[in-house]
Amino acid sequence: MDNYGAAGGRVRKTALLILDGLGIGEAAHGSAVTRRTMPYLHSLMDAHGFAVLEASGSAVGLDDGQAGNSEVGHLTIGAGRLVPTTLNRVRAAFGNGEWQRHEAWTALRGAPRVHVAGLLSEAGVHAHWSSLMQTAELAARHRARAIFLHLFLDGVDSPAGTAPALLAQLQRGCSHLPNVHIATVSGRRWACDRSGDRATSDHCRSGLWGELERIPFDLDRLHDHILRAGSEASFPFHYIRSDGVVGNGEPIVLTHHRADRTRQLAASLAERAKLYSLVQLGEVVPDERVFFPTRPLEGGLLQVLAQHAIVATRVAERCKFPHVTHFINGLRDDVPGLAIEIPSIREDEIPHQPHMSLAKLQSCVERRLAAPEERALVVNIPNLDQVGHTGELRLAEQAAMHVDRALQVLRERAAVFGWNLVITADHGNADRMLDEQGRPVGSHSTNPVPLLVLGTSGETLRLRCNRGTLANVAATFLATAGMGVPEYMDETLIDVRTRSTALTA
Repeated sequence: MDNYGAAGGRVRKTALLILDGLGIGEAAHGSAVTRRTMPYLHSLMDAHGFAVLEASGSAVGLDDGQAGNSEVGHLTIGAGRLVPTTLNRVRAAFGNGEWQRHEAWTALRGAPRVHVAGLLSEAGVHAHWSSLMQTAELAARHRARAIFLHLFLDGVDSPAGTAPALLAQLQRGCSHLPNVHIATVSGRRWACDRSGDRATSDHCRSGLWGELERIPFDLDRLHDHILRAGSEASFPFHYIRSDGVVGNGEPIVLTHHRADRTRQLAASLAERAKLYSLVQLGEVVPDERVFFPTRPLEGGLLQVLAQHAIVATRVAERCKFPHVTHFINGLRDDVPGLAIEIPSIREDEIPHQPHMSLAKLQSCVERRLAAPEERALVVNIPNLDQVGHTGELRLAEQAAMHVDRALQVLRERAAVFGWNLVITADHGNADRMLDEQGRPVGSHSTNPVPLLVLGTSGETLRLRCNRGTLANVAATFLATAGMGVPEYMDETLIDVRTRSTALTA
């Protein structure tokens, strides 16, 4: 099949640039996304116009008022339609009894000791406190004799300082379960690393096994740590129940909602424990011990391109690589196309290098724009999200300046080689670095994100609507490339007359 669009014309070269963590909101609350820090982006918005896309709450399948995240953002962008989230699947299955009937509980029924470990968060990004509580309740219903909770405090996706309130909420939720006990409390730093630093995950394992100093937990220690460190994310291991540490061979249920920040820890834990998981984690956890297996989507953006013989190249730093492959592919790992992973710096180096690996990423994208065989590109630029999570406005402003300069270079190179650009973001973050009291914020915002559509040689592709959601991005990309839009996708935001009905959802 040749790469021709719906009207028979050759598909126009089109690149999707995802400026991760770039929302547009009130600068009064410490935004790093301003005309001063990102003059080129704002000049494009002034000259060509832009649409405002909702990227949080019900617009992307989350609870009303809940901030968006990179997983949901890229999944929605790639699918071109609303997709049920893991949190919604978990809640529904708990409510209708499907989760309780899962065959994995058979091996845990009547177990003398079951451990439940997960992120204590209200964000729903990587986990939710209710999933911890519901897992413990189901273990109790299956007559596990003692259930020990191991809590990893958030302070990144959930706002810093919320751990004490979430801890109290969890305790109230489990108060009717006399055999459920909180055993250990620690920050997410040790449990959610995805940099490849196995020593960090092994430290978490040692903490769960009680091999670290047995520091007793109390709320004053937690409050003091938050005041000193600015977040609970690095809270050292503390112990509540001395008899609640994990023993070799004992079962652990991991309650994280997504795999990218769980795989590394799971690989460490699996050496000494029998793991169960809410989501699939590869070979580390057998499928029969996974409660909510992945449900790949059909007919997303990358699949539509492939059906027209357009093999899209994806480029991202390692920290966002799953988002331009697994997530934007609709949770599929069989979509064809070149995926280029740029090495990331360690997360603890980000405060000293807000530019991260942007120079390497930019150079790679420039080469792809110049490659005559390329027809479609998907690029994630992660700085505004990764640096935004530090909660440091000054650093986020520096990151914004680096991203803005890279955007200008890429726009200029795209024009030279005849590329259209679709520019957007997956959620907000760096746009709200301070709260109303001037305190640092390192979590995602609920602000919308922009969508710009730039034609070759500076031409403007006219927006037919200036408001939408992330679900409109896929159709807008296809229309920009001169291709038909499947009926099951949300509509394009630029003028297009041809809509295809050849594909089915």
